Amino acid sequence: MPSVTASPSAGGASAPHSALSVYVMVAMVAMAGPLYIDIMPAIIAALRTEYGLSAAQAGYVAASNGYGSTVGALAALFIVPRIPWRALSAALLLALILADSATIGAHGFEPLMILRFVHGVAGGMLVGTTYALLAQMADPRRGFGIVFILHFGFGGIGIMASVYAASLFRQGVVFAVLVAFSVIALFLLMRLPAFRQPGVREPSKAAVWTGAWSAPLVARTAGLFLFQAANLGLGAFLIGIAVDFGHTAAFASTTVGFALWAGVPGALIMLMISSRYGWMPLVPVVIAAGLAKLLVMTGAQPALYAIAVAAIFFTMAVALPYGFALCARDDTSGQAALLAGFASKLGLASGPAIAGILYSHGADLLIGAAVATVMVAAGLFAFSLRGQGPADDGGY
Repeated sequence: MPSVTASPSAGGASAPHSALSVYVMVAMVAMAGPLYIDIMPAIIAALRTEYGLSAAQAGYVAASNGYGSTVGALAALFIVPRIPWRALSAALLLALILADSATIGAHGFEPLMILRFVHGVAGGMLVGTTYALLAQMADPRRGFGIVFILHFGFGGIGIMASVYAASLFRQGVVFAVLVAFSVIALFLLMRLPAFRQPGVREPSKAAVWTGAWSAPLVARTAGLFLFQAANLGLGAFLIGIAVDFGHTAAFASTTVGFALWAGVPGALIMLMISSRYGWMPLVPVVIAAGLAKLLVMTGAQPALYAIAVAAIFFTMAVALPYGFALCARDDTSGQAALLAGFASKLGLASGPAIAGILYSHGADLLIGAAVATVMVAAGLFAFSLRGQGPADDGGY
């Protein structure tokens, strides 16, 4: 395992890290903040059944977590370059542990809103910090691929754990899962090797990034925003849609938990095709991720519902690492990765709020809107890659 330097900021790393162990450790720390997204269906169900909230109140609590993450990701743009990354990450992980621990015993709508917002702020800043570290590594596509392998793998475990351990707790087991993971991430953070301080460019690479608001980067971050909004907008209501079909909530929760594991081979496939074909598969896999959402309409039968949800997570896992890596492309400072983190969080927060309105008019409207949104995202990704030939590792 790589040695750890004494400097918390770990500035001056001489070469990009390429060891698999470093990719995995950074990915584990990175997913501590947004792990709640992966188990959002279980969180919504717990807020309604264990905490006694209405469907609308549960949606508002989930949205407060998302908008807190957006605030944290925006704050990361300004704070991360100024505070040593290791010390900042440790403080943020401790904040996550405290917020989740307090949520376990919380009562009432307003305290839950406040606690989840605080959790979101800390998680959003942590994502910005760690994604900026991934952008410094030898192959950001590999780094983000590993992030989503872990996201879908542990997300499935988290939902299953919350389902089967619920009988051991009066309330809050899903938040206890989040506490446990943050403790593990804090241990791994202390084992990370040296990295250059995120947001600070190396003098020799000062011209690598042409600016935060270049047209390709704006298109990429807008595409990522739309893609994430569509993903969680539909994802947050997958259990509700299953119940509408006549399936039990227990069946739906278990199915979503197992289906999340379909994302693991999806992210592995992304690692293989990206190393062989570069950026060329990006737009087709985003389009496939959009079309997969249509399969939910066929979910009246339990087997078809399970296949549809697995297809959604599988294609999403192929596309998402590509999107994040594209935003971080050619930016060794990590500033573009911070911007991508903000766009992602804004999409994840906005998606369920808009989806709730659409879902009140019928699941078909929500599904159709999600598919259309992903198609627009694919168009933006394609635009951002225009004019880049084979020498640029794949273009359109």
